[in-house]
Amino acid sequence: MREAWGRAALGIFLEFRPIPVLLWSYTAVALGTALAAAESGSVDGTWFAVAMALAALVQGWETHAVNEIFDWRSGTDRDASLRALSGGSKVVPLGLLGMRGLWAVFAVSSATIAVLAVIVGFARAPWLVLLVAAGYALGLGYTLPPVATAYRPFAGEWLGGFPGVLLAGVGAYAIQSLRVSVGALLVLAAHACICVAMLVMHHYADVAADARAVPLKRTTVVALGLPRARTYATALAASGAALYGVAAFAVHPAFAIGATLSAGSAIVHGRVRPGDLMSVTRHELRVIQLGLAAGLVPAALVAPALWPLLPVAGAGYAAHLLAVAPPAGLARAWRRTRPGDAPRRD
Repeated sequence: MREAWGRAALGIFLEFRPIPVLLWSYTAVALGTALAAAESGSVDGTWFAVAMALAALVQGWETHAVNEIFDWRSGTDRDASLRALSGGSKVVPLGLLGMRGLWAVFAVSSATIAVLAVIVGFARAPWLVLLVAAGYALGLGYTLPPVATAYRPFAGEWLGGFPGVLLAGVGAYAIQSLRVSVGALLVLAAHACICVAMLVMHHYADVAADARAVPLKRTTVVALGLPRARTYATALAASGAALYGVAAFAVHPAFAIGATLSAGSAIVHGRVRPGDLMSVTRHELRVIQLGLAAGLVPAALVAPALWPLLPVAGAGYAAHLLAVAPPAGLARAWRRTRPGDAPRRD
């Protein structure tokens, strides 16, 4: 019994997918909270925790559980393609969670989100519930038929990922300040571009499996092909760098760091070999690391009370990598490799 509970706990942890949650929701909430704190001079710890919990629950368990279920049904996550970071959380083939377990994760997270939304509506402002509901709906529609934006080119990014990140960060700002500002929208749009660029790269390794899925998972990568998808992802990352640059002048000088690191991310995007699994895995980790630093370092400079978020992010990142051992053929992608270590397939 103890072993069964341990396997279930590991499955729930892996289904949360801490690394993408750290980049997307965690960093977005940190940015939104930092901007509000810069205006008010303080961080309300209780409402920061509520905002973080809502964003993490929506992405980590609500969205990911539904995504796992329907990507398994379509066959893309059951495909035998060699993948490390993509292809789902692997909890089903590992026997950690089944369909009933995934639906239970979805149900419990949804109920918790509803309770927290009601509390926010009563204690802060009723209109904040609309932000929570919109984020929840975007997460649900990302994979749930018939909407399934993840299965449609460009929709996954622009009707799923981008507004989802924007809502998480703007919601965190609003729960502190009870308003929405142009500056917050600008900074969160920059971060959302970085996240969406990472999402496109994330789908490189899935392109063959997605093309064989039923229904076809016609991601932007499937629609464009690998070379043009790389150009698209690079342009998205460069757009994020440009927006951070504008924010450095219009909002706070600390965002110059975000602009510089995001420009580095665009360079990484341009250098990846989309058909080489080793290259994709290694470069995706670099993009995630740069995206985390681009958001969290300025947030800590804008609101020094948030500096503990940096070591927490590092610990969560390391814990996820330790828990999700890569396939043997991709193990070297976890660390720096020499040119030529992996065969070129593009």
